[in-house]
This record gives sequence, C-alpha cells and structure tokens, in this order.
Amino acid sequence: MMKYLEKTNFPLKVFFIAIFVWIFLAVSIFLLNKYVVFTGNNLLFPFSVIYPSSFLIIGSLFCLLFLGTGFLAYHYHQKLSFFAVFLVCILLIVFGNMGQGSVDIAFLQPFYYKGRQYYADAVNITDWKLWILNFNNNLESFQLHTKTHPPYTTLIHYAFLELFNGSILGMSLGFLAISVLSFPLMNLLMKNFNIEKTKRKFLLLLFAIIPSVNIYLLVTIDAIILTSTLLFLCGISKIYLTNKLNFFGIVMASVGLIITNMLSFSGLFLLAFLGLLALFTLFKKQFSVAIASFICTVLMVAFFYGSYEYTGSNHLTTFFEASHSENPKGFMLLHSPIIYFFTRLEDICEILFFLSFAYVAYFFSFKNKNFNLFTDKQLNAFSFSGLIALGVMFLTGAYGTGETARACLYIVPFFVLFLKELKTESLNTLYVLCLLQTFAMQLIGNYYW
Repeated sequence: MMKYLEKTNFPLKVFFIAIFVWIFLAVSIFLLNKYVVFTGNNLLFPFSVIYPSSFLIIGSLFCLLFLGTGFLAYHYHQKLSFFAVFLVCILLIVFGNMGQGSVDIAFLQPFYYKGRQYYADAVNITDWKLWILNFNNNLESFQLHTKTHPPYTTLIHYAFLELFNGSILGMSLGFLAISVLSFPLMNLLMKNFNIEKTKRKFLLLLFAIIPSVNIYLLVTIDAIILTSTLLFLCGISKIYLTNKLNFFGIVMASVGLIITNMLSFSGLFLLAFLGLLALFTLFKKQFSVAIASFICTVLMVAFFYGSYEYTGSNHLTTFFEASHSENPKGFMLLHSPIIYFFTRLEDICEILFFLSFAYVAYFFSFKNKNFNLFTDKQLNAFSFSGLIALGVMFLTGAYGTGETARACLYIVPFFVLFLKELKTESLNTLYVLCLLQTFAMQLIGNYYW
C-alpha cells in the first residue's frame, strides 16, 4: 500500500502530519480538561459526539457490504448510468449506517433516543397552527434542538408522523427520500461547472463515502438542509457562471434559500455566502449575482413576513430568543475566551476529520499544483466564498456546541468542487483512502446525538 501511495505521488508527509496533529491535540486537550482548565470540548477531540459501536455481527457484515459495494463501484463506475450511480450512492449510505447493527439503531434511535430530539416535541403537537402561534412563548419548555431552531424543523417531523400514522420508520424513510435528492442536485451543480460526465459519476460516489455525508445523510435534519442548500447552489451557480439573470436559477436559489432558513438559522450562511460572492463579482464589474442576491433576499423576507401574518410565528424574534437560549451570556469570546478558542478549533477540525485525512492531505499539500487542485479560478472564487462565510460564522461564536460535521454538512459540496481538475490517479487514491476511513468509522463508532 505504501509503495502504491508513493508511486501515485500521494502527499504522505502531510497525511501523517495531519494524523499526528490530531493525536497531539486529542491528548493535549484531554489533559487540559482533566488537570488544568475546562476547554468546552468533548472527551475525544475533535468528536463532539461519539459512542462506541454495539459491535453486532450483522453490523460488521453490513460494513463489509459497504466496503465491497464501494470497491465494485470504483471499478465499474464508467459503465454505470447516472441513475445506477444514484442507486449505488443510496446503497452506500444505507449499508454504511446499517453498520451500527440494526434498523432500530440506524433508522429509529436518532429520532427517539434519550428523548431529547425534535421528535420528543413533535409527538406532543395536536394543533400545528396553535403550536406555531405559541412557539416563542413556550420556547424554554422545548427540548434543546427544538428551541434553537425555527419551528418548521419540528413541524417537518410532525408532518411525516401524520403522513405515516405515527411510524418512526416511515418518518425516517421520508427523511431519507428527501436527503438522497442531494445526489442528482450535486450532479447538476458539477455539470454547471463543466465537470465531465465520467468524472461526475466518480465524484458522486466519492461524495457518498465522505465520512460526514455517509454517516449523517440517513436520518438527520441536516441532510435535508444539505439538499436545500444544493438546490440553492445549483440556481445561483448558473447565474454566477453565465453572468446572466436566469428565471429558473432565481427560482431554485430562492426556494433553496427559503427552505434552508425555514429549517435552520444556519441558513444565514447562505446569505453570508451570497454577500461575498456578490462582492467578488461586483469587483469584476459583473452585476447578475448581486441582482439575483437582492431578489432572493427580498423573496425570502416576503415569505417570512407572509408566514408571520398567517401563523403568527416571528422568525426574527425566534432567532434572537434561540440565540439567547444557546448563549445566555452573550458573545462567548467576551465571557469564556478559552472555551471560545477551543470550540472554534473543534468546529474546524471536526469538519476536516470527517472529510477524511486523505482529503486533508491533498488540500493542504504544498504540491497541490502537481495534483491540479485550485486551477479553476471561477470555481475557486465560488468555493472559497463558501469557506470564508463559514469561517466568519465561526468567529461570531456560531456552533458553540460543536457537531459541525453534521450541522455544517452543507459545506461538503464546496470541498468536492475543488476536485474538478484533480488528476485521475490522485482521485483514485483519495477514493480508496476515504472509503477505508469511513468503513473504520462506521465500524467502531456511533455518532448520533
């Protein structure tokens, strides 16, 4: 294996440095927490949530199925249609998560386990209009996740429960059905950036085995947010790349922006991203993105005003109350600077860890010119606008509780786009190493909260 990696010019030094830095930080922060000062991090850095796997035999068999499917897809992806690739991607998600050992653990427990998820509040809703009308007044009586998100997040759980007559499995499959739409949308986004057909198939398979996507796409609200974010990105990228206002582009971007903000206050990321991308294009004397950004923002504000008029739910008030509920003392840097620093570090490192060490090795390699990374200037501006917007959110103290591999699942498409021109042998190596890391992670850990 080592000879193969050296032959393909894989950045082994950066790979091992990344692993060493992880171990060093994990040990150092553990000792700091135990003997010096509370850093705000969990027991095993940078995992904000991790439990040992149940190590059931059936789970191990599903992990092997995941591994085998991944390698078969690697060898035969060129012969597969896009529909077949989408199906394989779904299988990779299901097999990977069934590595936990049972349908209950993989599909159901993420909703009901410990009784503190959105589900715990959704089952108590009898009249959704009355519930949303009184949402702000009852905020402190809700579970943590419910009171730090817009009411629509809990209502989507309620809607699926109503649709499937209270069945958690039905709700879980409903979540999965929406989440896997991220694959055709990711394909469309890559097509917008002129990534050729065969490479798009391979990148879709890679997208499905990236640890954060494979682990969290199955039954989380963040997977639905990934889908709505990709809908937004598909629309705005079309306008950005052509520098022309496009009706369908504006519709897709607006719908994606509204849905994302309905489900999470992380939807503010899309507004920050839009602002940065608009500034970049205005600097180049291109006005389409700025105009489209204005239209999308106005439509979003109009939607939430209409929502307020119809339901009585004030999105802005809910945002401020949720922010106060999560950070009652205000800006974390001012009252807990040590926790602020170490949780910011955790937020970044968890995203990188769940991208895979192999991706980190290529991304931070000083030889990246040899791998054809960062060669597309238009793509670079687009993706780095996303990364910078997320960085700004971290600086404000967002994601104080960590879990960014899940909560920031929407950032993964930006990283995948960077691979547009990555050389074939390097992309093959990245795929294999990523597959092996996800196999190991699904085999030994449970990451649901």
